Amino acid sequence: MELIVKQGRPEDFDKRPEKEQRIYEFLDELGIDYVYLDHQEEFSMGDAAEADEAIGVVGAKNVFLRDKKRRNYFLILVNGTKRIDLKQISELTGVKKLTFCHEDDLDDVLGLTPGAVTPLGLLNDPEGRVQLIIDESLRDEELFAMHPCVNTVTIRMSNQDFMNIVIPAMGHEPIFVAL
Repeated sequence: MELIVKQGRPEDFDKRPEKEQRIYEFLDELGIDYVYLDHQEEFSMGDAAEADEAIGVVGAKNVFLRDKKRRNYFLILVNGTKRIDLKQISELTGVKKLTFCHEDDLDDVLGLTPGAVTPLGLLNDPEGRVQLIIDESLRDEELFAMHPCVNTVTIRMSNQDFMNIVIPAMGHEPIFVAL
């Protein structure tokens, strides 16, 4: 598949999944300038390497965690080259025994499927059940890329727009920590 970066809303918008369409509508309503890239399904950082290179970013790793009793949910964004230390995140959040969410949690809480974990899934969390935690090093990036709730497309926008417009518009206030 040839990887071609395109500006703005896809021409075949009406043929895209509803959850993907909702993201483009949301970004357009906010006046966000973005590009997108269609690609093969991605389930890991390794799968995403070619698309990340084509779209011109170092990918961010998005990890969805929960506590044992499913009372606390956390979406962790970290530079894709870093490892996630559950013990460190547990200490930072004050929540013991964090674990990776199962498929049913991912769908129930964020309306996402495996491989499509994205901060844009917070648009599906109007109750604010998920705490967004962002690695401080991501603040320094010029651009930020993520899936629009499907793992066959990557979108890219300025990091400033993502941090200062998109996240607040989803009703979430991130916690920035050194991971």
